[in-house]
Amino acid sequence: MNRAAGTWQWDDVRYFLAVARAGSLSGAARVLGVGHVTVGRRITFLEKRLGVTLLHRTPDGFAVTAAGDAVLRQCTAMENAALDLERVAAGRDSLAAGSIRLTATEALAQRVIGPAIAELRKRHPDLRVDLAVGVRSLDIARREADLAVRVGRPSGSGLVCRKLGDVGYSLYASPGYVAQYRTPQRGKGLAGHHLITFTGAPAATSPFFMNESLEGARIALRCDNPLIQLQAAANSIGIAELACFLGDACADLVRIWPDEPPGLRSAWLVMHEDLRRSARIRVASSAIGEVFRRQRKILEHGGQGGTMVAAAGKSR
Repeated sequence: MNRAAGTWQWDDVRYFLAVARAGSLSGAARVLGVGHVTVGRRITFLEKRLGVTLLHRTPDGFAVTAAGDAVLRQCTAMENAALDLERVAAGRDSLAAGSIRLTATEALAQRVIGPAIAELRKRHPDLRVDLAVGVRSLDIARREADLAVRVGRPSGSGLVCRKLGDVGYSLYASPGYVAQYRTPQRGKGLAGHHLITFTGAPAATSPFFMNESLEGARIALRCDNPLIQLQAAANSIGIAELACFLGDACADLVRIWPDEPPGLRSAWLVMHEDLRRSARIRVASSAIGEVFRRQRKILEHGGQGGTMVAAAGKSR
């Protein structure tokens, strides 16, 4: 492997890492934002430069060879060093300009992040926000995101977590569902009811479905988007556990137990410790915190409007 240093293309490392992690050219292409033909060409180019075969094709995709495994460890170390350098540099910026990668759940993006971005852009028009929504955790250490707003405190090396406040959750269904299946009794479990839930357990640590027993209940729909869960409940598919600020705002839904206080879950603002002094991160964090403080009551308790149908269902 006697190769002149000047011929080395450091950027090819990203392509090799992406294929090794995704197991396919198309998967790596989606991550890198390029075509799969480009990925294949860059891998071939890298293998020729190094004089070894890094990947071999299997029926299930690409697998790393023995030589590739040795190279992969060094490439990962290079990537981590590059990310460290990028974070340290970004953490020293003194101007509130450039781009910020921000991630939040769909519900919080709608209620909190949207207004925060509006305020941020008024004060700092040179800032651009790249917003990724969903419950999937993005890797802040790898700069998949600079800031994350999450319900449930994440754990990880180098993360700085700041509590923003609490979000209230309750159970919701349509009036038609309540009329057909009646209202479950509090503390008696949800046996015989149809539930709308997530495909996996979200990061929040509070008990789900208000700590009711789910024995004998049936999962009608699993979906990781709370806005779709809300629509499904409004269409009488089943009972959904929703943030109260979402559920109470929907005229087609009622709280199952309107007199029961919401279950509270903590919302956190998460960043890497290397970025906490960045001017961009500071002003964005401040804007998000302001909106959370301003909307604290609605975030914790919702609107409590239009719930009498659920109450009436108790007497059936």
